[in-house]
Amino acid sequence: MINRRPVRDKTTWISYLQATCFGWFIFGFGGTLQFLREDLGLSRTVVSFHSLAMSVGSVTAGLATSAIIKRVGRGLMLRYASLLLATGILFFTLGKSLPFTLIGVAFTTCAGSLIIQGTASYLAYQQKQAAPAAISELHAVASSVGLLAPVMVGIGVTVGWGWRPGIQVAAAGVIIIELIRGRNTDLYGPRAVEDEVSDHHDLPGALPRIFWWSWLALVCTASVEFSMLLWAPEVLTAQGGLTKGASAAALATIVGGMSVGRLIGARLTSRFDSEFLYRGALILSFFGFLGFWLSTSAIVMLVSLTITGLGMSLHFPFGFERALRASSGRADRGGGKLSIGTGIASGVAPFALGAMSDHIGVHNAYGIVPISLVLAIAIASLRPIKLVG
Repeated sequence: MINRRPVRDKTTWISYLQATCFGWFIFGFGGTLQFLREDLGLSRTVVSFHSLAMSVGSVTAGLATSAIIKRVGRGLMLRYASLLLATGILFFTLGKSLPFTLIGVAFTTCAGSLIIQGTASYLAYQQKQAAPAAISELHAVASSVGLLAPVMVGIGVTVGWGWRPGIQVAAAGVIIIELIRGRNTDLYGPRAVEDEVSDHHDLPGALPRIFWWSWLALVCTASVEFSMLLWAPEVLTAQGGLTKGASAAALATIVGGMSVGRLIGARLTSRFDSEFLYRGALILSFFGFLGFWLSTSAIVMLVSLTITGLGMSLHFPFGFERALRASSGRADRGGGKLSIGTGIASGVAPFALGAMSDHIGVHNAYGIVPISLVLAIAIASLRPIKLVG
């Protein structure tokens, strides 16, 4: 019988919490863009360059991951990523001009991509058949805590503190995590030159063809997730009539849906096949998005965002895990390719959406989302990946 229940030891919890610090930034980031646009006097097109900066950071991480792990080990890479994350957040929140905020976002997402790759690869090696549940739990913890980020941003604006303190919480959190981790980073993966036989290292050979199908599905869902997190507040303001502070805080509905979905998903994986759950999550988010997109009622839009978040909750953790499973023992290399793909998607899709919004309106520009979801559903249905026990 396959054991699908994760072991929650200290290293697992540190992995969960480190990913949570990056999740805090990501979930709060979308709610800051309309305020940043006002602060710096930017158009939607120009402020969308921040999504391209995210793409640059993620792609850089994907290209560098294998070399970094080979030289310093996965554990030390995770420590460096924490320091880079804190630095990037400070650049973004304290910068008073566009170049500084762009650099901050690039640093932060580069660090976050290294964290997501490193923690997911570590859990894949550590948890074995329980990896789907463990990786889903990692993202459940990240979104459960991260749903407070847009609320903090909205509260900060409402009481006069501004949007910045709500984001800076993550910089403090990641430093605390490293203090808790301690000096022994080799537990998360030693240097390859020191331990060539460790099962923490990839098998030789090319990535299988099925990996690239799972890669494409994850690229599609990354386009959806970042388009929703970065631009949903604009739709709530323009289409639902909410104030900017309320629409920023309202991102907690989609993040809350993601949190609940990941908590439930982590439990369901012990009873149901993760491929079945993945397809169901894609379909649920599709219908939830239609409710948000086609309504002009703020209440209906918020409920629909919650449903969309429930579906989106499993897109990345299950999509990432199934792609690592499809890599056939090449988790670190596969994780790097996934970072490149999702990095490009997370930058290009929101940028295209923002640029089109200046010309055809944010509602029409959101047609990107259902197209991406339909493609992901088709791939998941036609190219399933079996769990090897």
